[in-house]
Amino acid sequence: YATLPKSVKGEVTRFFDANETWLAGVLEEGKRSNSAKFTGTSIETARTITASLEGAMMLARTYDDVVRFDRAARRLLADIAGSLPAGKRRLWT
Repeated sequence: YATLPKSVKGEVTRFFDANETWLAGVLEEGKRSNSAKFTGTSIETARTITASLEGAMMLARTYDDVVRFDRAARRLLADIAGSLPAGKRRLWT
């Protein structure tokens, strides 16, 4: 990030801001419908999820093991939804 041009840094920041804002809205909707449970504000939770997934992605790439990312994502979803999501073994390919 430190080596990126200032204009690109701004775009990266806007990308994460937009995604966190969107996710905060999804979390608020989930809280209203009782399908999501979390402490703190929706934006704090969205930022925590984003940071966790970014870290999980870096580690999965380091170990060349997508399952590491998948497990972290499932854990985050389980913490919010109260149980592991049903369906395929992996959420992403």
